[in-house]
Amino acid sequence: MADARPRLGFSRIQGTPEAVELPAPPSDRPIAEDYLPTALNELDLDSLLVAPATTGVQQECVLLIEDSEEAMLLVRYSLQAYGDGRYRLKWVESLSEGLVQLSKGGVDIVLLDLGLPDSSGPSGLASIREAAPEVPTLVLTGDTREETEFAAAAWGVDDYLVKDQVSGAELVHVVRTLIDTRRMQKRRTATDDRLMR
Repeated sequence: MADARPRLGFSRIQGTPEAVELPAPPSDRPIAEDYLPTALNELDLDSLLVAPATTGVQQECVLLIEDSEEAMLLVRYSLQAYGDGRYRLKWVESLSEGLVQLSKGGVDIVLLDLGLPDSSGPSGLASIREAAPEVPTLVLTGDTREETEFAAAAWGVDDYLVKDQVSGAELVHVVRTLIDTRRMQKRRTATDDRLMR
């Protein structure tokens, strides 16, 4: 029986009063780059490019390192639809730009694609972990190979999601869980340090 869960902009996009139905990608090959724009044509792109209005909620910064604008729009859509105004998306298109943003501080989580202009595969994770070991890192990729996931785990990634195997709601749930878990770890460490003085 086929898995009927909604996917992140590939077979179904949710979050509007009436969910937009999209055609399923071909089953005999990986999702092509030109499939994403087809899905995005069903959305109001202008609304996705405008940050949601804040209502006094302290927003957490999600740094997306991803060279595809279409994928960025889908991530932003998911954060807006399911994030309850909690998240602010910062988007860069290369690993080097991501490292610059991390050096400035204020990032609560990194969403990292593994196929970037200046970095390919899990090796880019090493640079991310070295630059900001305290910031959780979530790989969001189209690479379905198990060896890539194992390599990412070896480099210390906090979680690993395949783009066409996750819904927008699932993505936001993982983001929230990783941020909250890391925050609790920091508080526990700070408490332990005080007790040891």
